Amino acid sequence: MFDTKAIAVVLAILVATSGAACAAAAHKCDPVTEEGWSVVPEDQTLSETDGAPYQAGPAGSWFVERETTVLPFCDYFNAIGLYSLNSYSLSPVTTKERVAICRPAAGGSVAVPPYAGPCPPK
Repeated sequence: MFDTKAIAVVLAILVATSGAACAAAAHKCDPVTEEGWSVVPEDQTLSETDGAPYQAGPAGSWFVERETTVLPFCDYFNAIGLYSLNSYSLSPVTTKERVAICRPAAGGSVAVPPYAGPCPPK
């Protein structure tokens, strides 16, 4: 048979690393009402689009407007990692942010990681 503690540890590791690329979920989920179950709030990225580059601020500073749409989930698991049909999603949330792609440098501008394109952008 499966070792319940080992499965719980593996599940905890999977849950902890599954959202490593994104920020912690900011939404609230319904509380767990049954013993042995836990809730894991998660944000799944549906889309991420960048607008056209534009210059703002000091010469050599370039930015894009990034629009990101995420789908908030509330996932319910029991101690051995079984997924509950009580899990659900909320309405998608869209955010916009200004992202630097180039910064001023001697003789022009240089890319801001992770942007690897030319500066100034073409």
